[in-house]
Amino acid sequence: MIAFLSMVLILLAACLFVLLRPMLRRDLAVAPAPALAVNVLREQRRDLDAELAAGQINASEHANGVAELERRLVAESVESKAVTQAKPHRILALALAIILPLGAGALYLALGNPAALNPANLVAEQTVTPAQIEGMVAKLEAKVKANPDDLEGVRMLARSYMVLGRPADAIKIYSGLADKLPDDASVYADWADAAASAQNGKFAGEPDRLIAKALALDPKNVKALALAGSAAYDAQDFKAAIELWGRMAALVDPQSEMGQAVQAMLSDARAKLGMPPSAANSTPVAVAPALTATGQVSLAPALKAKAAPEDAVFIFARNPAGGPPLAAMRFKVADLPLEFDFSKAQSMMGASPQGKVVIAARISKSGNATPNSGDLQGKSVEVAPDAQGVKVLIDGEVN
Repeated sequence: MIAFLSMVLILLAACLFVLLRPMLRRDLAVAPAPALAVNVLREQRRDLDAELAAGQINASEHANGVAELERRLVAESVESKAVTQAKPHRILALALAIILPLGAGALYLALGNPAALNPANLVAEQTVTPAQIEGMVAKLEAKVKANPDDLEGVRMLARSYMVLGRPADAIKIYSGLADKLPDDASVYADWADAAASAQNGKFAGEPDRLIAKALALDPKNVKALALAGSAAYDAQDFKAAIELWGRMAALVDPQSEMGQAVQAMLSDARAKLGMPPSAANSTPVAVAPALTATGQVSLAPALKAKAAPEDAVFIFARNPAGGPPLAAMRFKVADLPLEFDFSKAQSMMGASPQGKVVIAARISKSGNATPNSGDLQGKSVEVAPDAQGVKVLIDGEVN
């Protein structure tokens, strides 16, 4: 806190020195800065305020930015000064010396976070309480209620219920999702997980049926294979557990946390049958590269009139066969054309590439990730998950 306040005082003193010095000299009068430069600086100040309101920068960065803009404004004024005979503006200088610090302080109190200057508050903010988590879930519930067709938001709400230990609520969500996505194996796998949790980890009945449905839709669904193996192990069918977990092991990176966990489960199941654990690792596993594709998204000139600068642009990667996105990013039309890098994207829970992927982009009029009529879209050809220089042209419209 002391370092922050010291820096602010130093910057403020420097601004006052530069600003007031010409006013106290007898031989110079400073002409106004050129109108264009002033307008540019105003735009940059508005950008700073917007970034602060959006949470993209903190109060300290905002204060530094404001001070820098003030310095640049003064610099523009000094460069455009005209040498004339003028009296010193002592009254104006005194007024600025009083108003500028008070104005900066009032601005920080209004737009900044004064409580953040207290170290005790900083420590407290680092811990997320259960009440805060419940509050975030409540906001997500309201968002889903207002946008029931945002299926990714619905899926996130169900997963939030699982994190909070509310499997019964998650089951209701997954049941509705299955009606809207009847061919999505991951929905049935997640639903099976929630159903088993509601039965204290028992798979008999509904969980077994849902696992079978998931594997019928996608025999390579990693979560469904993991659950099916666990169900077989609980039923003491260790041979089936080894077969199912072995199929799962072939789909994950053996060096990853999941890969190491499945090898431990295989060793345990093999030990139950008196088999050596090493045989599970006898064949090397071919692992698909991580999703780190980079490239550029652009909008076809013929469609520019149909997109507003503030419309949302979703960029996502998915397996060519379909299913939920593996990872997604969000931008604005004003950012186009833009460079993307999926190594910095938000990865969907449990999602991983199974070979090649398709990179797609969609301009959403509603701001929802779910496509709607009138949205604009485009996609790449199938590429490797680590492909570089992928080109995506938004050149079509959702009917």
